[in-house]
Amino acid sequence: MTPEYRLTLTSDVIRDIKIGLPVSRGLVTILLEPWPDLHQEAKNREGKGWINLLQAAAARIERDLK
Repeated sequence: MTPEYRLTLTSDVIRDIKIGLPVSRGLVTILLEPWPDLHQEAKNREGKGWINLLQAAAARIERDLK
């Protein structure tokens, strides 16, 4: 998955969480897979606080793209 596509999907999932749509645990873990710390934390949280982890991932992607 390219960083640009990962950023797009991550942004879409963040938006979905904000408006209250259900989000797949599998999708979240796939999006966070490149960062072991975020990936493990997502597994531990089981849906609580995923938005924070996804925002951290998006920031890391944006930083790497610059």
